[in-house]
Amino acid sequence: MSAAAAAPPLLAIDRLSVSIDGAPILDEVSLTLAAGEVLGLVGASGSGKSMLALAVLKLLPRRSRLQGSVRLVGVELTGLTDAELCRVRGRDVGMVFQEPMTALNPLMTVVNQVAETIRLHERVSARAARLRALEALERVGLGAVPGIERRHAHELSGGQRQRVAIALAIAAGPRLLIADEPTTALDVITQAEVLELLTDLVRSSGMGMILVTHDMGVVARTAERIAVMQGGRILEQADRAQLQALAAPYSRALLAAAQLEEGPPVRSAPIRHGGDAPATLLEVRDVVREYRRRSAWRRALPLRAVDRVSLTIRAGEAVGLVGASGSGKSSLVRMILGLDAPTSGEVRVGGASWSAARGPALRGLRRRVQAVFQDPYGSFDPEWTVERLVAEPFAVLDRAPRGTLRLERVAHALEQVGLSAADAARYPHEFSGGERQRIAIARALINEPDLIVFDEAVSALDVLVRARILALLSELQARRGLSFLFVTHDLGVVRRLTERLYVMHGGRIVEEGGTLDVFRRPQDAYTAALLAATPRIEDPGFGATPGAPPTVSAAEPR
Repeated sequence: MSAAAAAPPLLAIDRLSVSIDGAPILDEVSLTLAAGEVLGLVGASGSGKSMLALAVLKLLPRRSRLQGSVRLVGVELTGLTDAELCRVRGRDVGMVFQEPMTALNPLMTVVNQVAETIRLHERVSARAARLRALEALERVGLGAVPGIERRHAHELSGGQRQRVAIALAIAAGPRLLIADEPTTALDVITQAEVLELLTDLVRSSGMGMILVTHDMGVVARTAERIAVMQGGRILEQADRAQLQALAAPYSRALLAAAQLEEGPPVRSAPIRHGGDAPATLLEVRDVVREYRRRSAWRRALPLRAVDRVSLTIRAGEAVGLVGASGSGKSSLVRMILGLDAPTSGEVRVGGASWSAARGPALRGLRRRVQAVFQDPYGSFDPEWTVERLVAEPFAVLDRAPRGTLRLERVAHALEQVGLSAADAARYPHEFSGGERQRIAIARALINEPDLIVFDEAVSALDVLVRARILALLSELQARRGLSFLFVTHDLGVVRRLTERLYVMHGGRIVEEGGTLDVFRRPQDAYTAALLAATPRIEDPGFGATPGAPPTVSAAEPR
């Protein structure tokens, strides 16, 4: 046997079990990872994949019990002391988390944070560590960012912050990189760039990487081998080329949820010249939104976030608005919801202008337009019961229901989204992410609106929960004739649920049309780039080594 054949794997996990207060979380998990290999660890929320990633370095909650073996290049990690593990963390094993802002110090420049990691593990001068930190930032594609050596995390875009988190993870030259949902909250173009960066780093340095995700499309684009987790166990494994051969029903469900399904038949009546055409519910007319940049040294210049945008939504219609981060979607949504006034142009709901509405008329418009946001937990008061949260929109009514009628209305709204009336007495922290999003939808439904705006409402959910929420929304629209505006970077959502689509880039609408027409025959280069950057199972090149992500002409917003 050759020396190469006898060499141990980079990482060997053998019958690893974890329990917390006696409750089993991981159940005899066994995995191996070779140097230079990318392993995709896939599963829905609660499957145990993130706990497995943390257990490799014993980053476990209190009252945890760990059994089994974790060997890194033949060295057993489970028996190391905390001091010994601190030398391994960062030096031998780097970690990239989902939300970089929680991992970055807001008071330190990003260069100093990367340099601090280097100095924790090596005896080098501050100057040498800073130079190496700049090299690490350049390696992850941030070398061309103006003034990067002086910037703090809040001065960077989401994609740039994730690149800083990767620079932190690789600064000390680790042998193993663990990336836990590193692209879930990123738009598809930034996601493609980050995934390509991670695979390039693995190939160029020979380190191994475990990519933890709920999205089969992401691992199909990135990993050579896939391990599916459910209930704290490894359910099955497959090479990327055999991904479609996964046999377990759970694995097949994950695969199906990653497909870009075509949407339902058009529910709205077609546009006609007669009097029976669907009424226009929302009309955005040539709106501009500018923000003033404040500066003590020079004249403030306006930043035009939305540039002469027009769109319409008819009664009973589902419309998509897609674009990458910084495209102007959020600024446009704030005007549609009446939270910001346009610099010029007009937003009308049912023929009434937000700008002209006052008093009862303004409250009437707020009843007609509701919103569901990306993070329901962030929009809930944790000290309020679900009943109080769902009933909160009653505040815009001239005569809010009280007593028994109020409770009945809340119970009805909860039942419409698949929850029970008894859930009204519980608190937000007692629910899963998908259940909290159902509560947010119930709150949006409580006043029987005409239009609901979903602002990245399912982008942070795992694919199985997302599929259930999308099925719920489709059913609600068919049953109640609601109009929906889906604002998202997730093209799978708009393909599944919308009839028409607007594509936004650089503050402008660059393409519009029927959803399936735009998907099949994109006319704008930016739309084509969004479609090409979306990881999906049905790519003709599935199983091949992924190429460089598509690029667009505009620089990444900061």
